[in-house]
Amino acid sequence: MIVHSSFSEINLSQWQELVAQSPNSSYFQTPECYHFFESLSFLKPFIFGVSENNRLVGVLSGYIISDGNILKRFLSRRAIVCGGALLGTDISDKALKQMLLTAGNKLKRKAIYLEIRNYTDYSEKKGVFESTGFNYSPHLNFHVPTPDPEFVLKNLSTTRRREIKLSVKAGAVWSESRDSGDLKTYYKILTDLYKTKVRTPLYPIEFFEKLIQNKNGKLFIVKLNEKIIGGSVCAILPDHIIYEWFVCGLDGETKNVYPSTLATWAAIEYASINGYRCFDMMGAGKPDAGYGVREFKSKFGGKLVENGRFIRISNPFLYRIGKMAVSIMRSNHKKLKNLSILKPDIKNDRSSQFSVETQLQHINKTEWSDFVMNHPNGNIFQLPGMYEVYTKTPKFSPVILIAKDTNNKIAGCLMAVIQRDYNGLIGKMTARSIVMGGPLAENNNSEILSILLKNYTEIVSKKAIYSQFRNLFDMSNYFLPFEKNGYRFDEHLDILIDLKKTKVELEEKLHKERVRNIAKAEKEGLTFKVLNDELDIQHVITLLKKTYNRVKVPFSYEKLFFNSRIMLDESVKFFGAFWEDRMIAGQVRLCYKDTVYAWYAGSDSDYFQKRPNDFLLWNVILWSKENGYKVFDFGGAGKPTIPYGVRDYKLKFGGELVNYGRYEKEHKKLLMFLGRLAFKLYKLTKK
Repeated sequence: MIVHSSFSEINLSQWQELVAQSPNSSYFQTPECYHFFESLSFLKPFIFGVSENNRLVGVLSGYIISDGNILKRFLSRRAIVCGGALLGTDISDKALKQMLLTAGNKLKRKAIYLEIRNYTDYSEKKGVFESTGFNYSPHLNFHVPTPDPEFVLKNLSTTRRREIKLSVKAGAVWSESRDSGDLKTYYKILTDLYKTKVRTPLYPIEFFEKLIQNKNGKLFIVKLNEKIIGGSVCAILPDHIIYEWFVCGLDGETKNVYPSTLATWAAIEYASINGYRCFDMMGAGKPDAGYGVREFKSKFGGKLVENGRFIRISNPFLYRIGKMAVSIMRSNHKKLKNLSILKPDIKNDRSSQFSVETQLQHINKTEWSDFVMNHPNGNIFQLPGMYEVYTKTPKFSPVILIAKDTNNKIAGCLMAVIQRDYNGLIGKMTARSIVMGGPLAENNNSEILSILLKNYTEIVSKKAIYSQFRNLFDMSNYFLPFEKNGYRFDEHLDILIDLKKTKVELEEKLHKERVRNIAKAEKEGLTFKVLNDELDIQHVITLLKKTYNRVKVPFSYEKLFFNSRIMLDESVKFFGAFWEDRMIAGQVRLCYKDTVYAWYAGSDSDYFQKRPNDFLLWNVILWSKENGYKVFDFGGAGKPTIPYGVRDYKLKFGGELVNYGRYEKEHKKLLMFLGRLAFKLYKLTKK
């Protein structure tokens, strides 16, 4: 066994052969990438290898980089390995261990830490990495299969297909370019993105100039009326994988044009046309941390993978100082940003072209309703009817904000409801503001979204301990306005069933356990009914109370359902499962255009053995299909990183898992803490 510590020691033909055969191959572990890094003035490449029986079986290639002035460079020295180690299928654990130890020892004086960013699965070798001082941390990524154009287009989410279609209709085009002028315009857009949002160092333009002149580099640009509005820079492993290294776009500036979507789609389409098997998005954040970009990337038909990263810290003291410095820098940036929000530069204050109305008596409900109904993301939770329901219901206080343009035309809306479980002081500790399916802005205009959120926060921060925006559609493009107003993005799942499928196709998607339970319920003689009688609706409420009491959650919503029946008319539906004329399960569903939303459900635990929940839910799904609805929305499936039995249950009805997430902000941290304490005490008293 021989360990190599320099480029000159490695047999080039064996290296190329290893790239061709290794299951861990990536562009970043090729000789071409090493030479590319070597050509750059601002970083220094390194390479280590190991041979067994006179044959190269492992390569670890990367670069050392630092940023800023002398002090910052000293504290930011890091060694990065993109793509993970290049390993032969027959490499021994001993050889891999020796290569890793050599790399760690050789680099420890040059870099504060060594990070290996994996793009393939290294789980079988995880123990070897850890035995040499590398700690594993989970990290997500998306791999998009690209066998042909038809396949990739079909795999796009409905949102992404719509964005591409609208952009093309508006005149946007995309193409590959090696023009230096195109690159400079693209780089300016990218630089602005890194300054305002990403807030991490960006490579000098030298990196991009040399990469796109390299046969393994690609620049895809998006144009509208001959003006560049976005693009992506990619690296390629010929005939195998395209890697999206950098992407940006002037989103929200032009009606019905989505530059960032087109920039990513341009590279995916190129991959599918030119015989590449995969498009690699090069990272989607940590699974336990909110990451709005992940939600954006998830809509391109890729598979979410967790190949993680390995990190070996050579100097823990300097590593902690460096992390602290980054944290302080971001905190100061955020404070400056907040100050600029509170005291805007009047010269650049463009928000004056929109006004916000918060008084119901000054809002035309017909115009409000028409705006929601005509918005592509409109939903029942943002309609005037739902506002009326909340107004009439005790412990519910709705809030409405309507944005208008200079012509007094509605350009956006945001409806929230402040809910309390109790009156008095305890009520204040449980007051939370919930926004379902909002805000809505004309053409998703970020300026409108920002002014709505700013005014909303000022109002609600005095009335609620926290706000939670429960997203019903892809709101990844809303990330900047939310971040600007102090909201964080948290991942949250939902499940959607495509009701356009035939009944047979829906039945085929059912889990075997659900099929058995539904058959058992039918054998027991359960019957399904759409409820209209007031007494039946009261029985549904009784079942809801029993269910909430069983799971130890306060329930005081009786009037909510009777009010919804009056105010929403045919948009609210009540369903029941009966056994011998006794209702043993009930559900309340909301209907809007082509979607049925799961709202509330309850059942009698004394009859669980008859499987009423499976029976009723399945029949409601069939009812939704038979009545012309196209989507059944389960209304939430928990956080992806936390096990959730309800999610497992819902998935067995054959729906598609989506991750629209939530935006949240705490307004009163002390009351938030006391509220959580009160809730725990409540659950203890119910035991």
